[in-house]
Amino acid sequence: MALTKDVELRANFLQEAAHLLTAYSPAGAAFLGSARDKLIEDADLELQPKEMEALRRQVCGACGNIMIPGWSCKVSIHSQRHTQEGKRKALPQKSTKADKATFYACARCHRETTQTFPPRSSRLLRKPIAQSDEKPVLDLKKSRHDDSKAPKTVNASSKQRQKARKGGLQAMLEKDKKPSSSPGELDLMDFAM
Repeated sequence: MALTKDVELRANFLQEAAHLLTAYSPAGAAFLGSARDKLIEDADLELQPKEMEALRRQVCGACGNIMIPGWSCKVSIHSQRHTQEGKRKALPQKSTKADKATFYACARCHRETTQTFPPRSSRLLRKPIAQSDEKPVLDLKKSRHDDSKAPKTVNASSKQRQKARKGGLQAMLEKDKKPSSSPGELDLMDFAM
């Protein structure tokens, strides 16, 4: 356990050092990246599949180059369709899902690393049966009480809103008039000649 922890700490140090040196010395960063790969391989560390994919996205497996898209590697995404040529092309197929793949091409050694993405699975939405039976009963009781409170027309409610808005504006105008009539306050117009 202590040995693997020590190897992990060394690997993390080499990774951070390689990332720091990438801009100043790409060759030194590539050496540190390949040293990290060799350290992990020699120690027989078992990485999770996600960690291994992340490592292959960050560091070239051949030369150890730190893969920075657009600077030290090229990234392209392609969808690969599995179709057969010939007469079977005209027949409808059950499912022609496209598998997406990302290609990382190292600018130093020109090695291509391919990562494929599995097709998305369709998700089913399920509603609980118990909740759907209870809600309509409650909705029926509420709808009887709401009918008496609801206005008869939509125009009536819009007219009420318009009157309230108009009344609010008139109240604001009256409020503005009251402070100007007080004798103790001076206004800008008092100083005009």
